[in-house]
Amino acid sequence: MSSRPSRLPPACSRCRPTPDQAGFVRLAGRLRLEDGAELTWSAADGSRGRRWRAIAIKDGTITHAALIEVDRDGRPSRFELSTPAGMLVLHPAPSGREIHGNVVPAMGEGVRPLAFAWGPDHELEVAGRPLASVVAVHRRRSQVVVGSHVDIDVLSIAPELAVVAGRRRFERLSGTRWRVGAVELEVDADGLPVGGTRWALEVD
Repeated sequence: MSSRPSRLPPACSRCRPTPDQAGFVRLAGRLRLEDGAELTWSAADGSRGRRWRAIAIKDGTITHAALIEVDRDGRPSRFELSTPAGMLVLHPAPSGREIHGNVVPAMGEGVRPLAFAWGPDHELEVAGRPLASVVAVHRRRSQVVVGSHVDIDVLSIAPELAVVAGRRRFERLSGTRWRVGAVELEVDADGLPVGGTRWALEVD
């Protein structure tokens, strides 16, 4: 991710949360990724958790569009990803022991069902795009001290929407900086990616 400093919107009465929303995040931002793509994201907290939306554009073409809904414990409760290959959706089963969904390909007909083992220590990952990993490392802030690491089961999703189960090392390099596999991320205390620009998502 880019190391350019964030530019936060000025404080104003119209942008302040109501008393019952104190501490809620309602921001959007844009940053440049290592492969030159521009990632535009939004994060909106609510009573049931946080909703992320993101779109990545490279050379004028949309490569990824994602929706990640996260519950109040920081766990993904719904995940949707669209790429030129088609549309993917995943959501945990009520038992919490499985995650399932499907892929609808952009070309041809039919639906490919998906089902994988899932548990409280699993995470999602999108190859080449950081947002799912940003969600994962924010949940680990209180579990992994600076200078240590943890190996975590992940479901990694490729641009062609192939899903591969594996393990990934999450290393905490500093208070905000992490290495996930071979990729370095910087995530602030609110769980937002560091870099680029930011602006208020909503005004009254």
